[in-house]
Amino acid sequence: MEKELQKLIDQFLRILHLYSLITRKPKDYGTGDMLYFTEVHTLAMIGRNQGLNITRLAELMGVTKGAISQTIRKLSAKGLILRKQTKNKKEVLLNLTEKGLTVYRAQESFRKELFAFAGSLYRQAKPEDAELVGRLFDAILKNMKERIDKR
Repeated sequence: MEKELQKLIDQFLRILHLYSLITRKPKDYGTGDMLYFTEVHTLAMIGRNQGLNITRLAELMGVTKGAISQTIRKLSAKGLILRKQTKNKKEVLLNLTEKGLTVYRAQESFRKELFAFAGSLYRQAKPEDAELVGRLFDAILKNMKERIDKR
């Protein structure tokens, strides 16, 4: 059992490393802007949740409001998102511009291509297998968040 677990851990770490190599360099998604992974991921979250506020976006992405605010400023300066004040002067709602939608669509296409194999595996899996993988990912996320919070 211990050898199997170590093999899974090693595979998971290799996956993380390879994914970091894919996402490390900035990329143009059809707008002429070189965008880093964090920026594109932020645009994707806004694209899937048009009209959300900064607090909710930070929660969805698992980052601080300060970190997300910096990214929002960069994306706004590049003309990729619109910041709309509500009647509550402290709240800002976020939406994608047409340029931001171009990036979002290109990123979604790239993501679908990158993870197409996973959809096929998922459809072939038994419900209990999919549930186990979900619980494993939830446990890994929870553990990582707890470690970050302890810092």
